Amino acid sequence: MFAVRGYYRQRQPLNPTMLTRQLAKNCVCVEHCAASSAGTHAQTHTGAHAEAEIRRDFGYPAKYHAGSFPWLLSAERQRTPMEDLETSALLHAEDIQQDAGAGDGTVSAATQLLPLAARRQLAYSLNMRIARAALGTSAMDGVCDGAAAVLPHVARLLSGASRGDAEATDELARVFTPPLLARYMGDLGGLRRDHVQLALDVRGILGARIRQLRTHAGPEAAFDALDGAAQVSSLRAGLTRQRYRYTSVLGFTHAAPNQAPSSWSAAMVAAAGGQAPVRVRVDVELMVRMRYRLIGQHGTTIVDDDATRNLVLTLMSSPAAGSDGSAGFEWRVADIDYLLSSERRIESEFVEAKVADV
Repeated sequence: MFAVRGYYRQRQPLNPTMLTRQLAKNCVCVEHCAASSAGTHAQTHTGAHAEAEIRRDFGYPAKYHAGSFPWLLSAERQRTPMEDLETSALLHAEDIQQDAGAGDGTVSAATQLLPLAARRQLAYSLNMRIARAALGTSAMDGVCDGAAAVLPHVARLLSGASRGDAEATDELARVFTPPLLARYMGDLGGLRRDHVQLALDVRGILGARIRQLRTHAGPEAAFDALDGAAQVSSLRAGLTRQRYRYTSVLGFTHAAPNQAPSSWSAAMVAAAGGQAPVRVRVDVELMVRMRYRLIGQHGTTIVDDDATRNLVLTLMSSPAAGSDGSAGFEWRVADIDYLLSSERRIESEFVEAKVADV
């Protein structure tokens, strides 16, 4: 796990009109980051992606050839994540109430009229403003360096955990969010039962950029229930979701108790001014030279994927507010190549299809 601690000065309250004008002026700015040079850079990459040469041993069960372990092969297309700019922005359509008020509904409807590219640019500027107010400018400027530094560590820990290394497993619990940890540990357990080892080797990181940015404001329990982060049954998580109203516009999601008055616009202004705790999720796209192998008994190679590819690492911060002045925060890895996000999207689409059939 990598933690960042900072100290922030008190900010003046923001005027919503001034903020809107500033965001409109800056919405065309999309930031890119260079990867860290602290031991993670490789030689200069020349040309496009290397051709993937994926070796497979067909003497093993066919399920391994289909990639049952959730690591995206270089020859496969990137998974499709949940799109935060769509109307149904969150995972369970029947649990989300988009009735926060007429003013918020007008804002949401107005943004839906914009072209998708414009919405993405505006969302990026809005959420970057909120993230910098909550975590500090230096934290957001260094997020790509942090992702580049943590990826080789994650590869070593996953490889160690596949061999039953207890220390690697404990460290993964500190690096990953609970939902991502549960997902990977289940699949690693399946590999161990079949006497198959995972070997991940990050040989170099050639570049990095921020691909997408989202922010959450409101009670932490509300978002834990949405993410599945709370260690509770699905029934309890569903009951928790029903107690909150979620409003998501331009990637900024505000949660409030059902009976409490709330306004997405007011919450957005408070978050952008560093006056409210915010949780930040950022997708960092890394160009990586890496090798992914599944190794069976007696050292037999089942899958060997050695190539340069793009990998998306999603980092999530603990809740933080810039006006606190003393509270630090830490990043955790919340997703890899949209594994959990794509599964939530499939679940959401399935629920919507069931509702439409009724």
